[in-house]
Amino acid sequence: MLKSIFVATLFFNLLATASAVANPLALFVEQCLQYQPDLGQDKLVSFQSVEQQAVEFEKRTLALNNINDRIQYYRPFANDSLNRQGLLWCQLHLADELYALATAANTQRLIDQLLQLRPPYDQLGQRLVAIRESQWELIQKSKLHSAQASNNQALSQQQFTMQFNQPDCALTNELNADSNNTNIEIRIAKYLLKQPNEHCRKQAWLAYQIRAKDKQASALALIHRLQQQHAIAQDYDNSAQAQLSLHDLTPQLLTQFLASQTINLDIAPWNIANALSRVSNSSTIKPIATDAFLQKIFESLKALDLKFEFITVGDARVDHSKIDKTTSPSDSQQNSLSDTQLIRVWHQQRLMGEIFTYTQDEQHNPLNVDSQLIKQTVIGHQFGQYSLNFPSQLTNVKQQQKLINAISRAIVSLAQGRQFYFLTNRAQNTEAHAIATQWLAYYLEQQLNLPKLSKRHQLVAQYQQQLWVFRAKVSLAFYQYKGDFKGAQQEVWLSHNQSLSTAFEQSFGLPWPNATDAIFSYQAIANQSINHYLPLWQTALAQLIIAETPAQISPNEIFDLLVVNETHLTLNDQLERLIGLPIDPHSLIRRFKHAGTTQE
Repeated sequence: MLKSIFVATLFFNLLATASAVANPLALFVEQCLQYQPDLGQDKLVSFQSVEQQAVEFEKRTLALNNINDRIQYYRPFANDSLNRQGLLWCQLHLADELYALATAANTQRLIDQLLQLRPPYDQLGQRLVAIRESQWELIQKSKLHSAQASNNQALSQQQFTMQFNQPDCALTNELNADSNNTNIEIRIAKYLLKQPNEHCRKQAWLAYQIRAKDKQASALALIHRLQQQHAIAQDYDNSAQAQLSLHDLTPQLLTQFLASQTINLDIAPWNIANALSRVSNSSTIKPIATDAFLQKIFESLKALDLKFEFITVGDARVDHSKIDKTTSPSDSQQNSLSDTQLIRVWHQQRLMGEIFTYTQDEQHNPLNVDSQLIKQTVIGHQFGQYSLNFPSQLTNVKQQQKLINAISRAIVSLAQGRQFYFLTNRAQNTEAHAIATQWLAYYLEQQLNLPKLSKRHQLVAQYQQQLWVFRAKVSLAFYQYKGDFKGAQQEVWLSHNQSLSTAFEQSFGLPWPNATDAIFSYQAIANQSINHYLPLWQTALAQLIIAETPAQISPNEIFDLLVVNETHLTLNDQLERLIGLPIDPHSLIRRFKHAGTTQE
């Protein structure tokens, strides 16, 4: 009843304002909130096999999953609070429906039967078990989402002013000509660049990290308490231990891994702008038309048995039921890429899906490369769709790299299509998707002989990685902590200042005396919990594959194994075939450190 009242209230509020904001996004949210999947197992006739029941289950849940993906697709277009709120309502509604699905008795009976079968059916059963065990009670989940939203809102506020107790730290009017700018991120960045006094820069940077501390404190404390309660209910000692167990890791192993990723840049965050201004940005290239660069990418991908059919939207026949799935397009049927608004992607005579392309005009600001999943490939049910945005010209190596990464994400999403959505989608299959994407991007960079990034971009990447490492250490300490954040117990949490300050100094060369304040500086600690480390782990795995896969295994074989994976191998099976044993977490951490050296 709680869920029904909640959704009905949201639906009523949305309709009350729909007339004022009539647009496709509002219509999508309205349809989303009305959506309820038909999950009644009573319609599955008794003589159906478990395999047939699994296929029927996929049919009934596919719409829910597609709507979930569409929320992510629409999120960049939600440019006002009402649309953003509508998408949040939609997401919460679908989360409630997923909760009902995962905890239903009929689903449990299906899971029990799936676990007795061969791949991919047993893998679907295992994934459904993981989804079920990750579900929260509705009241607790509502509290968690509300606290996360409060924390995000506090951090996203831009209406802050910069005031200095020391007159010497205030910039002159000439340097501070843009002081009326309401974007605090822009103002602090310019201040750190223009202020010659390091002490003043440090004080400004430290103040910026806790700009919303008073508004965040209670929300973060509630998030911590809810996560801790959820972990204890699952018989774990703390939240970090519970969530790391899903990846066969422990807090101790994660500590070892983060130590292996720590490099002392000897540049404090409040000095990075000055350091970058003194580093060469000489990797300028002759501008190249994006169409021409894409043609080079597609030409390089032919060696992996990939083919591309270029179609203008006016000529496209998007009714996939009429597409001949057994033959690929001939070169004579392809249009020039400059006319293309749709690219069909084929692999070994099989259509994998489509990439919609959008060229930004010169008035588009900022010019950027962006890509987003529209619809996930699910074999036997639907072809995948991806969107790709880019400027008409690429003027630097970083843009070329971004386009390669975007194409790699799209290809992997389309190629990793399997019989069941939950075994395919990036949100449920994060590790396999990320590793395959990074390997494919590396392959393309080598094929295209991409120039190295400038020293300035390299320093930016190193700095960002160390910031990620430090914040992962902060998240680990936060979610390992079992006490409260107020009263007498507050001193126990503040005792972590020394260890976190040391962690900060190991990456940036200078201490942060009140380093526990770092929990107030980034949204991921509330939204991603302990999992802030995951991109670092995935990158390390991808680099290990690149460094240690034997030369006799061809790129084509790696693509088939790592990206397509028609034989439904687990990630551990893939790793064993590519880099050999041992592949337990402890051994992987050791191998990350020594990849490519004679020690291995």
